[in-house]
Amino acid sequence: MAQNEHNTSNDGGFSPILGESDPLIPFDVRDQNGRRGMFILIGAIVALLAIATIIFVTYQPGTRDRGEPPRIKADNQPFKVEPADPGGVQTPDQDKSVYDVMTGKTVDETVVTAPGSEEPMEMPKSANIQVDPPKAVLPKVSTPAPKPVTQPAPKPVVSAPKPVVAAPAPIATGSGDYVVQVASVRSYGAATDIWNGISQKFSAELSSGLYSDIAQVDLGDKGVFFRLRVAGLADKTAAQQLCARFKARGQACLVAKR
Repeated sequence: MAQNEHNTSNDGGFSPILGESDPLIPFDVRDQNGRRGMFILIGAIVALLAIATIIFVTYQPGTRDRGEPPRIKADNQPFKVEPADPGGVQTPDQDKSVYDVMTGKTVDETVVTAPGSEEPMEMPKSANIQVDPPKAVLPKVSTPAPKPVTQPAPKPVVSAPKPVVAAPAPIATGSGDYVVQVASVRSYGAATDIWNGISQKFSAELSSGLYSDIAQVDLGDKGVFFRLRVAGLADKTAAQQLCARFKARGQACLVAKR
């Protein structure tokens, strides 16, 4: 090709076509694009840092820890501002003198007194006036007070004489083989306590010849018991009589033989 021939370049212009004798200049893509890419990367990092700083400064006052109490930023403007034109509703009766008196101001006013009360009108003598006669008032009749009713004095109550209870016949005592059993307990001390109570309760039934007889009995699987018995009776009949008197007064018993 001739040297005057041209070719269209990337920027819309014309660049000459090199001939075979033109020297070749080495071209490295990294030298051309590496610096530009580095500048673009640095610029993007700087832009991101700037955006992050703006966001942090904007929203940092509104963030707090969970244990920290909230902080409310006060407004810089005044709380109350008097308007240039108050306007509003006009309150009536603001010019009354009573307000001046309350504040200590003296008020000069003309006081007009009200007319006095009316006087009674005189009636002419020729007037025909009819006056009703007064009504007759009946005298009150006093009712005599009722006479008090006197009640007869209560008669004294004469209590009936208490029947004389004859002392029970003494129980025949002796050295018989029959006894009256009144308790069966687990210990000797418990049997002694029961005998002390029975001897006080049945002091009339127990004559001087009767005494306590505590017998220890081994019942095998059931254990050892102490039987409290009344001894010193003459025979079986005396034992039956004493047991009957015990039962009549609520004391359980049984007649047994030694």
